[in-house]
Amino acid sequence: MKRDYTMSTLRQGRVDSETPLSIGAGAEFPRESGCLFSSAEEFASSAAPSSELLPSTEALSLIQTPRSLEAIFASGISGADQQAIDTFMSLAWAAVAWRRTGALRLAEIIKGWEPLLQTQEPMRITGFALENRDLMVGHALLAFAIMEDVLRGVFDPAFETALRRALLFQAAQTYADLTDREIFPAYSYEQNHMIIPVCGLGIAAMSLGSGGESVSWGSFARDFLTRSFEVIGQDGWFFEGVGYWNFTMQFPICYALALKQTTGESLFMEAPFKNAGLYIAHMVLPDARFVFDFADWGPRVEPDGTGFQPGYDQPWHSQPTYLPRALVNVLAREQGGGLCRRLLARLPISRSPSALDASLSLLLPESAGCDDSGTEPPVSHYFPDMEVLHWRGGWEDPGATALAFKSGPPAGHHLARLLECDPAWHLELGHAHPDAGSFLLFAHGVFLANDTGYTGKKETADHNSLLVDGIGQHRGGTPWSTFNAKPYREYDQIRMEHVWHGPRVAAATAVFTAAYDDALELTDVRRSLILVDGRFLIVSDTLRSTLEHEYEWRLHTDRAAMQAGDRRFVMENGPGRLILETLGSPVAHRVAPTVVETECFSPTRSRPQQRGFHLALTSPRTRDFRFLVAVGIQSSVSSEPTFSARLDPSGRMELSDAQGSCTVWLGGAGSEELDGAYACHLRDAADGTLFAGMLGRSLTAPGLALRSPGGGFESVCRA
Repeated sequence: MKRDYTMSTLRQGRVDSETPLSIGAGAEFPRESGCLFSSAEEFASSAAPSSELLPSTEALSLIQTPRSLEAIFASGISGADQQAIDTFMSLAWAAVAWRRTGALRLAEIIKGWEPLLQTQEPMRITGFALENRDLMVGHALLAFAIMEDVLRGVFDPAFETALRRALLFQAAQTYADLTDREIFPAYSYEQNHMIIPVCGLGIAAMSLGSGGESVSWGSFARDFLTRSFEVIGQDGWFFEGVGYWNFTMQFPICYALALKQTTGESLFMEAPFKNAGLYIAHMVLPDARFVFDFADWGPRVEPDGTGFQPGYDQPWHSQPTYLPRALVNVLAREQGGGLCRRLLARLPISRSPSALDASLSLLLPESAGCDDSGTEPPVSHYFPDMEVLHWRGGWEDPGATALAFKSGPPAGHHLARLLECDPAWHLELGHAHPDAGSFLLFAHGVFLANDTGYTGKKETADHNSLLVDGIGQHRGGTPWSTFNAKPYREYDQIRMEHVWHGPRVAAATAVFTAAYDDALELTDVRRSLILVDGRFLIVSDTLRSTLEHEYEWRLHTDRAAMQAGDRRFVMENGPGRLILETLGSPVAHRVAPTVVETECFSPTRSRPQQRGFHLALTSPRTRDFRFLVAVGIQSSVSSEPTFSARLDPSGRMELSDAQGSCTVWLGGAGSEELDGAYACHLRDAADGTLFAGMLGRSLTAPGLALRSPGGGFESVCRA
């Protein structure tokens, strides 16, 4: 039975009482409303806001002429859904700015919306992700709730009445749509298209308080989000990448903030908030204008076939990533400690913040000077649910090396446990990519091994991973349906083993056989990677199958690699240089432009775009093969010939550059000296030991012997 919460039905009090789709036992919900985001005392005592936090000329132009969500969306302009979102969030921005400044011009613009708020019908959600109506509705609910909260009791009473009515009607319609079995026969708890409207509904319920239906709306939102929050950041690492962390997490953070202000209950030490600061800190690169560009990062094309989001037509990796400072500030306020404070000190200040970022910054100003007290976080971290290893050479040097190595199920292991409890869960992992086993590398202020951003067809070929007969991981080639082709429990087998990390080293073995189509009959696909001192990198890939295949190793770079010898390649990108030596069995090679398909919305259109280049190494046709690549990371002003790499008959690898040398051992790869997974011995230019370490039981080599104290498989290090 369709439920339509129009103006007329609400005025007549006819609210359909059909039992909503049950998603839980029903959470207790506060009976009284209150300040959602900050106390009245804190708000009143805030210093005068900086000019960049006041509504921009563009924001004011959007709200000068009142228009409903439906009217904006029906205008036919490119990106109409985003303009609808921007318009209503700009209206909230104006309301918060008026409360802070008392500017007459803002009051007049806000007051001009009163007739529309008195008469507009609520927007309906007609299906999952259909026309992005769910996203527009979620933003409108949040905007109305912010306005209702900051204007209550201090603005024109007639406007307040109209605003509250608009919030009530949109919330009622949204609840009706979200609980309609015909529209949503099952839920995608992990999806931003669900999280955003549900968070909006929950915040609206808290703003409206205990009157009427709002308790049911709030209970629905709380039950739903309890499950969503478990999956979107169980260990903090957000599976859709930083771009969608920005877009999605602003809603959970606003919801959690409102819940604490309203009820006193804090969610900030639980998933997905607990390690969110750690995630952002490691995803932001040493040059803090940029981030590791996993998943659907960056601008995409618009559905009209010609339009695109800002930055799409700019040179690849020239577009900085804007991180909402207000979200990091909320985490810093609610969690304490120095991590997020230090991150705020690193992040550049945007001169054109988003409307919501500016609104929250006006409501919750940052502490003066962004206090960076607290212990500096370790330079490395392993996120065990998503299976991502991060390492960097330091937190202060913008030229430091930073590595991210990823090999886990597309949305983490915990999701597999949740799906076992709810077989009806409708899984939508559209913004995740088939990139198991891939790594990204940033050094000397530039990308040296990179990803390819928001693509229309998700392909393993566009990542630094492995292909089999030119085929990537199962099943690429679609905009948003990559992981619908086989049960998630199979992807849950993708994992990392033997993870080892510390101030000088990062190492892990990715096991990602399950990422590929079973028809290929692969019996083992694994990548062992070890980075030492941010200068020496070894990548060893083992592939085995019952069938013969041609295996391909790919590395994506901003600039084309040049061949500098039979087995040597050099890639320079401005101030940074990557030198690759292929060791072991001979391989064929080619360097080519990386051309990705960016069309997301139509199967009959194509919008190819070049995003850098790639080096491909290809095996002969065989059942089993091993790629072994040694990599030197240099400044482009260094002498390129000083880097060398060779494979010793004993199985160890000897690497050197102008600063010194390093010996690396990989277990299970023909090493006669190591009983374990990895070992390394780093020396200075005078051959003095800087660091020696091992993950294993023992290492016996000329001039070096290591034993694990307990005789077990563990890390042993010495300087």
